[in-house]
Amino acid sequence: MIKSFLMVFILCTQLVLSGCSVFSGPDEPEPVLLAVTLNAGKNINPSKLSEANPVVIRIYQLKSIDTFKSAQVLDLFQQDATILADSLIQKQVLASLVPKEKRNLEIELLSGTKYLAVFVQFSNYSQAKTKAWLDVSKFEDIKNINVSIDSLTINMQEIPQESFWSW
Repeated sequence: MIKSFLMVFILCTQLVLSGCSVFSGPDEPEPVLLAVTLNAGKNINPSKLSEANPVVIRIYQLKSIDTFKSAQVLDLFQQDATILADSLIQKQVLASLVPKEKRNLEIELLSGTKYLAVFVQFSNYSQAKTKAWLDVSKFEDIKNINVSIDSLTINMQEIPQESFWSW
């Protein structure tokens, strides 16, 4: 009798608990995480005083890219939040990246992010390529991004994940 009661109790408890999960609504989508590798060359950010200097990097999650692409370097440096306000989802300012440094980051793409954009603060900004971006909305199997800085140039590229089956 006690054994039967215990079995019925366990089954009822299991039913109640599984019923709660049915009414809890749809599951939140899994966050999209990107592994970002920053690679600084040995001669990044050269100046009259030194062959290489640290740089500050800003990473933006944007809804659209047009304003970022057309923005002047000094405007982004001084008032990026104002200029990018209509498109800006998140801004992240990283600690200085020094010559020859390799740094790994994990970035969670927030809802609505279509572009991941990077702005590098070079001292000789008028001769530098200070901006790079990727359309992350088109990524399917891309979970890794490489950002390389060499001299006065920044480049950004996606790194496709190798499948178990691709030999």
